[in-house]
Amino acid sequence: MPNRLNAPYFILQKERLQNNLDKFEQLSRYTAVIFLYTLKGFDEPEGLSQISNSLSGFSIGNLAELNKISEYESRYIHTYSPAYYPNEVLPLAKASSTMSFNSITQWERYHKICSSQTSLGLRINPKLPLNQPSYCDGSSSKFGVAYSKFILLYQRDRELFKHLEGLHFHIFCHQDISALISLLEHIDNRYKDILPSLKWLNLGGGQEFTSAKYDSQAFIETIHKLKSKHPHLNIYFEPCSSVVSDVGEFYTTILDIIEDSPSIAILNTSIETHLLDIAITKKRVKIKNASHYKTPYRYQLSGMSCIAGDTIGTYYFDSPLSIGDTIIFEDMIGYTLVKQTTFNGIEKAKLISLSSM
Repeated sequence: MPNRLNAPYFILQKERLQNNLDKFEQLSRYTAVIFLYTLKGFDEPEGLSQISNSLSGFSIGNLAELNKISEYESRYIHTYSPAYYPNEVLPLAKASSTMSFNSITQWERYHKICSSQTSLGLRINPKLPLNQPSYCDGSSSKFGVAYSKFILLYQRDRELFKHLEGLHFHIFCHQDISALISLLEHIDNRYKDILPSLKWLNLGGGQEFTSAKYDSQAFIETIHKLKSKHPHLNIYFEPCSSVVSDVGEFYTTILDIIEDSPSIAILNTSIETHLLDIAITKKRVKIKNASHYKTPYRYQLSGMSCIAGDTIGTYYFDSPLSIGDTIIFEDMIGYTLVKQTTFNGIEKAKLISLSSM
């Protein structure tokens, strides 16, 4: 175990990561679903080698991410970007087993030169009303072609879509099986004339596959129902958060405590440097050994940058905190290390992988 004075650092628990991966292997075995890990949430070598041994491949968005997975075995690579650089699109197509375009404009511009290199698809926005956090609500966003526009264009000009082999739906954010069922009902109702000519459906990420509350049996039954109707389709999912959910912590040290109401504990970290995802999602992070009840020991945990708003949250503890104490943030591997900066001269935090604690 590293010396606490060397904090801040992230700890990746490899056994807990493997427990998550085992769940995906089981779901794939029962459904023949192809699970591709989405690189954007965590891309450290300490975890990617382990992930590549369990999942079928990766989902990437550019050449930089393609280079990150070059040393790992990938049976499948799916590529998607809201907009491709012109110089990257063909090399990405050559490296991919499937590839999605985000707009009709990008499809018209690139599908002819890419169709001989890979299996092409379009990302569709089904405009489904889902109860999701505002930061990931894509119902009226830049992501995907509005389904009504796509269907109308498809009916008017089949020749434009002669190279179309897949549809890509990525609309979930921390969702359960009910959201997936809603999407599949939409697909069944809207694309009956299109599905027979396709080879694959990519249903994106955002399903909480590794949550204790997730109904895995219902997922298996739902996929069996889908494949019984469309046995010719390969079914892809692109999990990210659920792969690295609850597989590691972030260790910090209290540098100073300012007596106030509440007292302010200044940590050797910053939202601006190590915890940007908290600023974006505004989620309340879990602190190990923080009290679930109100106690006399209430502290505002703050970062060490020069930004006044660099505060992480206010927490209760069962006993008073002291300078030099370790504060441990739980479930902190996804969307943290990939977003680190060196704002205010604060160094990036390192990742330490452990086989067991």
